[in-house]
Amino acid sequence: MSRADREQVFVLHRRAWRDTSLILELFSQRHGRVAGVARAARRAKSAFFGLTEPFRRLEASWVRRGEMFTLTGLEPMGKAQRLTGRAMWCGLYANELLLRLTPRDDPEPELFEAYASLLPRLQDPRGQSNVLRRFELALLQSLGVAPDLVAVAGSAEPVSPDARYDIDPVAGPLPIADRNRGIPGAVLLALARGEDIAPDNDAAALRLMRKLIEHQLDGRKLNTPAYFRENPS
Repeated sequence: MSRADREQVFVLHRRAWRDTSLILELFSQRHGRVAGVARAARRAKSAFFGLTEPFRRLEASWVRRGEMFTLTGLEPMGKAQRLTGRAMWCGLYANELLLRLTPRDDPEPELFEAYASLLPRLQDPRGQSNVLRRFELALLQSLGVAPDLVAVAGSAEPVSPDARYDIDPVAGPLPIADRNRGIPGAVLLALARGEDIAPDNDAAALRLMRKLIEHQLDGRKLNTPAYFRENPS
């Protein structure tokens, strides 16, 4: 049996279990993604009641036997982070990426902080695309599968901001002559440097990251992008 005390976590997903309990997927700072049971959490008198919503930084304690933990403590850290509308769906998309792509019990403190910093920035609709693209890239980098975006695939030739590129999800950028296709080099460089992408390049950045993420999903489908297809604005 192992114990964890006052670990910083976010709830990624929850589902009802038995009459009054919940199965939780947590993203923790020092343990990575973990799953377990919050017994009687749906009872109004439970100490956990109302604390298992997503997007809120919490301190959690648990005991663990085997793969699943049993929650023993849960306390809020600061004010609740309430996301509504499109910001909420962006947050749920980030949660789904973590659930689908990160292995359990693999600590990634830098990715945890990238996620924590993403959430409040989703409140500004003008910056949602940029912060999501940066988070997606941070996730791929933490998994060790992000290609180098500043050099042409298989060479030391630097990416030019004025050229166009196709992207190989493993090898990286491949120059193309057609100026009406591909990804502008300026987009690749901005992503690699953590800089904002100009609004007229939002669609290109989305195509780029979608291709990289779909390669890692290997045919599995995400649920949240359907919302964005139906609600493009």
